[in-house]
Amino acid sequence: MRRRTLLGLAAVAGVAACTAAAIALGARSEPGVTVTGIMCRSTLIPAYLAADDLARIAERPAPGRVVVVNPHNGPGAAARRSYRAAVAAEQLGGTRVLGYVHTGYGARPAAAVIADATRYQAWYGVDGVFLDETAEDDARLPYYRALAAEARATGLRIVALNPGTVPARGYFDVGDIVVTFEGPYEAYGAATRATPGWLRDVPAARVAHLVYDATPAEALRAANEDGAGFLYATSGELPDPWSALPPYLDELEARLGSCP
Repeated sequence: MRRRTLLGLAAVAGVAACTAAAIALGARSEPGVTVTGIMCRSTLIPAYLAADDLARIAERPAPGRVVVVNPHNGPGAAARRSYRAAVAAEQLGGTRVLGYVHTGYGARPAAAVIADATRYQAWYGVDGVFLDETAEDDARLPYYRALAAEARATGLRIVALNPGTVPARGYFDVGDIVVTFEGPYEAYGAATRATPGWLRDVPAARVAHLVYDATPAEALRAANEDGAGFLYATSGELPDPWSALPPYLDELEARLGSCP
């Protein structure tokens, strides 16, 4: 999901109906596991947007929402006041904000990953980190386990992983949220039908799906699928589906926030 040259890349306290749906991220029985809460589903938005556009999301808060910020394929070379203000506006409305950091499927030096994560914390006061290009195999688990431990040791409370597919089960012992699907809507149905049985035992609040190239009707159909506590669908297409918000975002979040 990284924005490349070729492959570009809240809930207000007074919202009563779904206050109980807000996620209590970071509440663990042991390091690296267990996100509690989420009676209603919500969005995890890869908001790879200009600071002004990011701030506009905060104008319409939604219970349980998580937003990923990405100023420049990571935190960038220097802090930007406009992003700091946008992140603060999101958090004031109850949104958890994560900083985007790519990991090269386990090939990027861990020191570089942690350096980006700590810049986000120092410059923008984010709540956690979104580790993109996450590997999916057992062999790279020690790498991600070490990254998550170091990120949390610096005060980042939420670690999200994005393999974009169902990874080895051990990744759920590492990340608070794991993206188990990232792709176009046309592939979504087959992917959800192929979900391994063990994943159904993972709390939905730990699972996220990111769907692009979806019409309004398709986005709402995706919202009716169970199994993921976080869903984001957009009309955006490759090469950069995350560079603009879908026109149906409000309707999607309303559908997800309708508690069963």
